Amino acid sequence: MSNRIIHSPELRLRLTQLGYDDKLSKKEFIEKVKRIYLEETGNKLEADIKVYTSKEARVGEQSGYDGIAIYLDAKENKKDEVYVVSQGSTDIKDWDYNIIAMFVGKEYSQAKATNKFVLAAQHHFKLNNNEDSTPVIGLSHSLAHDNNTTAHLMYNTFDEIYSVNGAQTNYYQLFFANAKFANAVRSHFSLSLSENDYFTIYDIDPNKLRQFAENYYKDKAKNIHQIISKDDPLYAASTARGFFTLGNVEMVDTNPDYPGLRSLVEDIPDEVMKEFQELAIQYTTASNQGGVNAAMQEILGVNMDVVNKIDDNMPKTYMTDQAGIDEMIRQLDKKARST
Repeated sequence: MSNRIIHSPELRLRLTQLGYDDKLSKKEFIEKVKRIYLEETGNKLEADIKVYTSKEARVGEQSGYDGIAIYLDAKENKKDEVYVVSQGSTDIKDWDYNIIAMFVGKEYSQAKATNKFVLAAQHHFKLNNNEDSTPVIGLSHSLAHDNNTTAHLMYNTFDEIYSVNGAQTNYYQLFFANAKFANAVRSHFSLSLSENDYFTIYDIDPNKLRQFAENYYKDKAKNIHQIISKDDPLYAASTARGFFTLGNVEMVDTNPDYPGLRSLVEDIPDEVMKEFQELAIQYTTASNQGGVNAAMQEILGVNMDVVNKIDDNMPKTYMTDQAGIDEMIRQLDKKARST
């Protein structure tokens, strides 16, 4: 919106990028915010700036969520705003979350952490939490769009969300995260409360479920704004079952000579995507019970403890743990024959 302090797409994009720079001190971060504003507008930023991180708030330690809140107080203009930059996928913990949360839909801890961090930032900046309170704007890219949007749909976390090339919202994830949405789905598709929703939800026609989700959240979608490149891999992935796109979307063709990947993903039959999803569900279940190593052994028959020993010292491992290696090979062969 034009009446915001950070009022242009260029400013929002550069702030989003700056939010990934964890090496800056608070003083350096604030100076960069001022420099970005001057470079993009030609004017000095007439506002006091404060920053607060999710690490300071001790939010996201378990889920892997990372974010930074930027408080701009333009006292002379009687205007103040909070911008929360949530980080996208930056490490293996985030990619593990991507599988469990966005493909399977059984995890939403980073979305919960997003809302928790916003509340912590409002408290830290001593802001009133009422209808006349300081607006909170979410900035995001990649996984962070899913986190910001899911938090917004569940808790009304943000006044507005601006994203670029985001991982789209997932209706399976919202089914497990949002009780009101889950009840609406059960009612509309005649799911009994006694049924095992963990599996029956995946049997609903994905196009019908997507249309229902889009209609259910249409009012909150008005505050979501996205810029999406047609060449971005996440745009291609968003055609898979589970994903649905909300908000005002500006499509950009960054490489007109390149057709992008979306058409390739669209050609994958839904039954194939469902098989991948079922494999991911196996991964999720095993991972929750015993971590990534347990997940790899459950799905592939690979004992990662043995693999790590081989990597450290192959001759010694073969001599001292031959039984473990033989058993792993048998399990791997068994899994391969059963697929």
